[in-house]
Amino acid sequence: MSKKIMSLMVFCLFCIDISANPLKSLIINANNNPLLESKNYQTQALKEEKKALYSGYLPKVEVGYAYQNINNPDLFYPKSVNGPFVEASWLLFDGLKREGKFSIQDHKIKASEFSALSTKQQIFLKIIQEYFQALSLKSKRKALLSQQNELEQSIIKYQTFFESGLASQDTLEAIKSQFAQNSYQLENIDLALEARKEQISLLSGVENFLLDDLVNIKEISAQTPQKQRADLQAQFHYVKSLENVSTQYTYLPTIALSNRYTNYQYHNRNIPTLPFPISIEDPKYQNIFGVSISFVLFDSFATLKAKESAHLQALAANFEYAHQKDSQKRERIIAQSALETAKEKIQWAFSALTSASIAYTYAKEKFNSQLIDYTQYLKALSNLFNAQSFYDEARFDYEIKKAEFLYSNGENLEEFL
Repeated sequence: MSKKIMSLMVFCLFCIDISANPLKSLIINANNNPLLESKNYQTQALKEEKKALYSGYLPKVEVGYAYQNINNPDLFYPKSVNGPFVEASWLLFDGLKREGKFSIQDHKIKASEFSALSTKQQIFLKIIQEYFQALSLKSKRKALLSQQNELEQSIIKYQTFFESGLASQDTLEAIKSQFAQNSYQLENIDLALEARKEQISLLSGVENFLLDDLVNIKEISAQTPQKQRADLQAQFHYVKSLENVSTQYTYLPTIALSNRYTNYQYHNRNIPTLPFPISIEDPKYQNIFGVSISFVLFDSFATLKAKESAHLQALAANFEYAHQKDSQKRERIIAQSALETAKEKIQWAFSALTSASIAYTYAKEKFNSQLIDYTQYLKALSNLFNAQSFYDEARFDYEIKKAEFLYSNGENLEEFL
């Protein structure tokens, strides 16, 4: 078999896999969510800020034009001086602030990246929740339509019996009343289902998608070791960035080099009348090289207080981070219990559905034979509808609980579809 044919087969299998799992297609498309795009741009902006920080510590060259005017010119000061200049400067030492600035920026970038990852996982979780809740509504609608079909047939049948005098009107009206109530419930379900679909479209960017009740999430052991969630990692780097802020407050000296070259043009000196001639040769250029060293001797403890404030802010953020870690741990415990309970609920729901189906079969036969009245028949029909809804709701709730456990455990939801 040629490589071209094999590649085509692999591509087709991939396409079939994606189309066979509409939920996975929604998740993949959600990577283009505008919220994620916004987070990515924020990260890019921080990276550009870091480049700007590097550039700030490289030599800087300025070009300009200077003009100076003097009201009372004399022998030493001409009326006006003007000329272009070139100045270079270089900050050699800033009191060890540079290292702290780079560290702050690095942690800000990391925090932004993990924040974007956290937002992505939250969007994925929300899509999964909305999807299976929509499936639950779809199942309720299907069960209710089946009940409506049964009621409609009973209405036709008892309408004929009533007109023939073989059945009372109260039986016919009771069935019609139940049919009308179900129609009202169907309208509410349709509205709720449409709202779920719109929310999924908003999060995924997909307008038309399939609600497939065969879709499920991969099984995961409740004993799977916990990972640190992306939002906690973002908070960790945020704390680290705050801890480095205190390095910006120091009494160490600042050392800078500068060099300025100016090409001068002099105009109108005021030379007094003297008995002897005097000649003044104005320099055509001037080059000034300088080294500046400065440090704060006393600032009324402003630097000390600012450093202490930065330290307290970092301490507060660290306590918040510790609280969030403990919160994730407890959320995982709750999610684990909910997952185990949801799995057990499916078994109970299936047993209830089996019993309700058997009971309804007997009730329908007895009702058609007029061995029981309409009240008992409608009760059996309603129990069957509730059992069907309960079973499907249990199945879909189990999928949601799996996703919530995966999220609380710090897993990548996309990998489990």
